[in-house]
Amino acid sequence: MDDYFKKMTPFQLSFSHVGMFEQYFRSIILHTYPNSDLEQLHHQALQQFEINTNDTFVPHLSLLYSHLDLAEKKQLMEGLALGSPLSVTISEVLLVETSGSPQQWQEITRIPFS
Repeated sequence: MDDYFKKMTPFQLSFSHVGMFEQYFRSIILHTYPNSDLEQLHHQALQQFEINTNDTFVPHLSLLYSHLDLAEKKQLMEGLALGSPLSVTISEVLLVETSGSPQQWQEITRIPFS
C-alpha cells in the first residue's frame, strides 16, 4: 500500500456545496467536486484492504458530527458563509482506527505523497 501512495503527487480537491445527512459522522458536510485522483485513491484502498461494498462513495469534508434534528441542521447551514472557490491540497494519506468516539480514534499510519 505504501508504494502506491508514495508515488502519488499532491492534488487539489475543491468543494461544491454544503449538505447534510442523518448520520452522526456526516451531520453537516461540504461535498467535493468529482476528482479522478481521489476516486483512484478510493479504488486502490478498497482493493488493498479487500473491501467489497455497495456503499456509494461520498467524498466530503465533515463540518459537524452531531445528532441534531433536521431543523437545527438547516438553521446552522443557513448561517454558514463559505468563501469561493474553496479547495485544499491533498498531500498524504492518513489511516485511522475509528472504533469508539472520535476522542478514541487513533492514527495507524501517515503516508506522504512524493
